[in-house]
Amino acid sequence: MSSSHLQWLITRNTSSFILKKRNVKQPFSREPLHLTNRHCFKFNTLVHKNVIGVEPAKDKNGFVVVMKSKKKVYKPKASMVRFQIKSGPRHTLAKLNNIVKNGYRKDCRGAVLKKASAIIRSEKTRVSKKAKPAKKAE
Repeated sequence: MSSSHLQWLITRNTSSFILKKRNVKQPFSREPLHLTNRHCFKFNTLVHKNVIGVEPAKDKNGFVVVMKSKKKVYKPKASMVRFQIKSGPRHTLAKLNNIVKNGYRKDCRGAVLKKASAIIRSEKTRVSKKAKPAKKAE
């Protein structure tokens, strides 16, 4: 297996996930599990051995953490390990922080927590304000 820097140099300009727009200096990326959607080496999910991603859960309760395992490297779909965390907003973010902090891509900790908190925020139900009844004319 070649180094991640060599893979990045090869795929940097030729990846099918690049999304370039006019008048935008930094191109975007449409890779699965990408944390920031910015096309850069740090968050690239194709070249790194350790990859962590956060996805919304299908039942709209919590989020799914996706990690690339070191086994089955040549089988991309089978190498992804998925598990759902759904025990309340603060507790889930603390669990995710412990997963990342204990040796799994410490450099991506802020981006992972930011994306997870955005998913939790989007799942909250909004209470609509009730309209005040109109006063009767006498």
